[in-house]
Amino acid sequence: MFATPKNHQGVPVGRELPVLQGCIEALEQGHECLSSLTDDQYLWSAPPHVTSTIGEHFRHLLDLFHAVYNAYHLHGQSQNAPEMIDYDYRRRGHSVETSRQRGLSEIEHLIHWLESVSQKQLKATVTLSTEVSLTHKQSQQMQSTLERELTFVALHANHHFAMTKVTISLLDIKVNDDFGLAPATLSYMRGQ
Repeated sequence: MFATPKNHQGVPVGRELPVLQGCIEALEQGHECLSSLTDDQYLWSAPPHVTSTIGEHFRHLLDLFHAVYNAYHLHGQSQNAPEMIDYDYRRRGHSVETSRQRGLSEIEHLIHWLESVSQKQLKATVTLSTEVSLTHKQSQQMQSTLERELTFVALHANHHFAMTKVTISLLDIKVNDDFGLAPATLSYMRGQ
């Protein structure tokens, strides 16, 4: 699996770095949400307002985490720098859309990986590729850092959590009040 470096108090290094801590918190929120649902609820959508199932939303947000993970783990781990992050890679129809247990397992795997990422690795330059046009296939490559891309995928997860929360509310299920709220929104609310 992953060698998880720890500080002198035994805390995984990734939990001390703000961006990684934010990613882990987002994934832990997702894990808590999925743990509160049944398998049937995971397959539910709320048309016409939300046409994707909860499982489809989780598959999508996990796809973005996997795009970063795959570039790092499958290609760049030996050089300590990820290769291409391909945000257009989608696992549509994958079992994670229909298996809540698979979603939980993937979240746990990603958390474990994030706990092992170092500050040096976070600062590594990465190239990403993503489609940019709505009218025709046009991908753009650009430079970024692993830190910036992990920030993006965590914030994007919050966006999908917010849509999932709408569906969950229609099922009359209670989830954490913070679920689906952005970090800046939560900071604003704490200041009120």
